[in-house]
Parts: sequence; C-alpha cells; structure tokens
Amino acid sequence: MTANPSNLQNGSMPTTVTNLRSQLCASGIPDGNSAFARSIHDFTRVVLGVEAANSDVPPSPPQSQLATFETPSNEASASSVILARFRSYLSEHNLSSLEVGGRIKCIPVVCRQFFVQDMARVDVHHVSFAWDQDPDSPYNMWFASMIWKHWTFAKNTGLLYKYAISPSDDTAANGKKVMFRWIHGRQAELRQAARNLNWRQVKAAREKRSKRKKQLSDHRVDTCVALAVPATLTRIFMNPAA
Repeated sequence: MTANPSNLQNGSMPTTVTNLRSQLCASGIPDGNSAFARSIHDFTRVVLGVEAANSDVPPSPPQSQLATFETPSNEASASSVILARFRSYLSEHNLSSLEVGGRIKCIPVVCRQFFVQDMARVDVHHVSFAWDQDPDSPYNMWFASMIWKHWTFAKNTGLLYKYAISPSDDTAANGKKVMFRWIHGRQAELRQAARNLNWRQVKAAREKRSKRKKQLSDHRVDTCVALAVPATLTRIFMNPAA
C-alpha cells in the first residue's frame, strides 16, 4: 500500500465528499457496495471495536501520541510476529465457535485483540484514526496500512469467505483507495453530527427502512455459501444498497 491517494486527479486533494466520489470513480476504485469494499468496511469496524454501523467511531488518539508519532520502519510494520500468534490461535480453536461480527457475521471479533497487540508492539496504544487529520496524513496512512495487513491475513486464512470478493478488485491500490474513501465518509459524518444533533436519529431511521432488504440479501448469500455456489454467481444476490 504505497500509492498516494491524494493524487487521484490533477494532484489535488478533494474538498468535498461529492468531489471525492467523483475522483475515486474516475480512478477505477471498486464500488462502495462491492464485496471487496464491504469486507474492508466491516473488518475496519471490527478492529476499531465499533461493529454496528450506527456506532460512534472511537475518538482520535490524544495529541501526546500524534505529536510524537514517527512512522515505524517497513520492517517493523511488516513484522508477522503477532500474525503468527494469531495463526496459532486459529489452529487451536474451532472457527465455528468464535464470536463473529460484520454485516454478514463471519469476521471473528478476536481479530481486534491481535490488531491491538500489533499496535502496542510499535508503541501505539490508542487504536483509531486521527479524524481531524487528512486521510493521507502520515499517521492515518500508516494506520490504514496496518488494517490492510490484518485484513489480508484474515482473507488469506479464509475468515472473509462469505464476502465473495472479486479477484479483479483485490489489489493493494484498491484497498488503499477504499480505506481513503471510508475515512473521508466518517469524517463527513462527524462534521454533520457536530452541526445537527438529530442527524444520528435521521440516519438510524433510514437504516431501519433498509434492514429487511439487507436481511434478505444476507440470507441469500448464506444459502449460496452453504450450497458452494461460485463467487461470481453469489455476488448477484448481494444487496447493492447495503
């Protein structure tokens, strides 16, 4: 994940969510409703400890952490020590017995435990994005790369099997753009919430109206997975509005 997402168009940072979506669309980023994007959104919420879509994201790290933050070396960031422990943990436990999260309930919530351990290994103890910084700030870009690292591990160990991810979407460059868009979206929500105290209630009502449709979609996907339907066909039954 080394591409700079601020260079999406003419080398300039998008100033609004609308402009951001336009630039990302032009750059070929996978749709926000694709299985690839949804898996990243859900995984990110699980490791941040805010699985529910209407939950508040954790606050930014304290300034004391951000002021002294130095991007860890590539060697330190890429270390597989914690992931080796996670792999050992998975080999010793029945996956079907693990508590799971995500919109289609397949991501073990224990993923957060090992993510937090990986952060602590490089002396980062407040697990969250810096919401008041640009998505491509050094801290946010590094934090996003660590989420991608753990997401990739989860995918490669079969923990994201229900998402029917398209191989053409599954690239590090796309992952970074999806994460960039997700951060921008959460920042926009935080600004909106600060301006309108009833914003969350309005959002909750909108989500409630689509809940039944999501439930039907999830049931169809579960059925396809149980019947070993090919991923290309399973994606047809995924809720495009989820």
